Amino acid sequence: NINSDCKIMNEEPFGPLAPIMPFNDLDEAIAEANRLPYGLTSYVFTNNLQASVRLSNELEAGMVHINNPGSVLPEAPFGGIKDSGMGSEGGQETFDGYLVTKLITQS
Repeated sequence: NINSDCKIMNEEPFGPLAPIMPFNDLDEAIAEANRLPYGLTSYVFTNNLQASVRLSNELEAGMVHINNPGSVLPEAPFGGIKDSGMGSEGGQETFDGYLVTKLITQS
């Protein structure tokens, strides 16, 4: 009986919780996922390749796990967007905030 009015669907939980809501179509699922100011991680479980591609492109999250419980490798970027983070850590992205790109030419 989870719906968009439930507290768990409107706050960013930090715990082993997995609220599951039914949806009529992908448009409705994407709108519900993106309506919140949070964007750490999204999980997608589907056998439909087209749906997984669309969801990975349209979900506003720093990480999208498709048919995966969400293990992240140390060399992979880890981070959220919106109110869930300010960039990524892990991987090359860890250093990007400390670097300045400079083009130098000489003839």
